[in-house]
Amino acid sequence: MSRASKLKKRAELAEKPTLKQAFLNFIDALTDNKNFCMAWLIAGFVFFTVYGFIDNPDLAKTASVIGKTHPRLFVWWAVFSGISLFLNLQYLYKLNSFRDGKLAKVGNICTYLGVFCIFACVNIPSVEPEDGKPLQMVAHWSMALLFAAFFAAAIIVFLLHKSMQKSVKHIIMLAVLSLTLVLMVVLLLIFGKSGGIESIPMWVAYIIVFLMNYAKPFQESKSR
Repeated sequence: MSRASKLKKRAELAEKPTLKQAFLNFIDALTDNKNFCMAWLIAGFVFFTVYGFIDNPDLAKTASVIGKTHPRLFVWWAVFSGISLFLNLQYLYKLNSFRDGKLAKVGNICTYLGVFCIFACVNIPSVEPEDGKPLQMVAHWSMALLFAAFFAAAIIVFLLHKSMQKSVKHIIMLAVLSLTLVLMVVLLLIFGKSGGIESIPMWVAYIIVFLMNYAKPFQESKSR
């Protein structure tokens, strides 16, 4: 092969996007579509809510406990919950040009970690102390908690960013989400595991993300 041919081949390879860049371009293309992201968010909220009531009218069982008798639905719960939040947080960041800076980078990483943790949680079956599998139990609940923590962090860093710009709407949202998380921890310490208690912050998160992405007051605030 001549030197010119080698240089041409190298140039062609350099022009081809890496696997990482191709993936990022794919996510970027998905989050360009407002209606697509909104549909996922609504579907995620509906599926999350309906799933929580399966064989569980009083919301006493957690999602993991329901998953023991409905493993396929548990997988779909992870798909709808994880992807709906991931896509809409990516859309939120793009909508507000929240890409650069430490907070944006931390938030972006948290969205990916949140998706990883929810799928890891589903693939590590839930067990109870009496089952004699302490490591599996710790791994499952660690992934479940980290899923919630990472997605909450992704929302909080954006709200902090907006709050530092003196946006009253976002300050209120930050206060609501923070108080909700504190309330959940207090209720869990008092009453222990409960599907109802664990669902509250997810419902609040879905509502906050929906408002920031699609509610007119927030769009008007952004356009100024």
